[in-house]
Amino acid sequence: MNILNLLFKNFISGSVTLRFPKRPPADLGYRGLVRYDEKLCTGCGVCAYRCTSRSIIFRPTRTAYTWSYDPGQCTFCGRCVDGCESHALTQDAECPPIYFKRDELNFSQTTQRPLPPPKAKPPVPPAPNVTATASSPGDAQ
Repeated sequence: MNILNLLFKNFISGSVTLRFPKRPPADLGYRGLVRYDEKLCTGCGVCAYRCTSRSIIFRPTRTAYTWSYDPGQCTFCGRCVDGCESHALTQDAECPPIYFKRDELNFSQTTQRPLPPPKAKPPVPPAPNVTATASSPGDAQ
């Protein structure tokens, strides 16, 4: 008889789950997807070094660098964001979007390195200031 009571209570109380596209709100302090701002990035690669799950891949070249992120591998620990001194990485406060294909949320960005400033030419020393004084025969003493 206990099973019948349980079924009756569940039937009366209604559904407790949300239908598919809806989802519960994220808790305060939730760490979601990592976002990359190429304008703030200095190309140091510390984020890839600190990423324990290897979801961030940093490929430097002489003139550019490629920053790639795979959220399928990410553990959302936030170590990459904490280690970014230029604040180019942030984490979303909401749940990731719904996706249907594998690697759909992957992100890759190739950024050109800024050109180094031109080398300054060494300053030219000023010419010595030589003033010629004419001596007259009557000045000798």
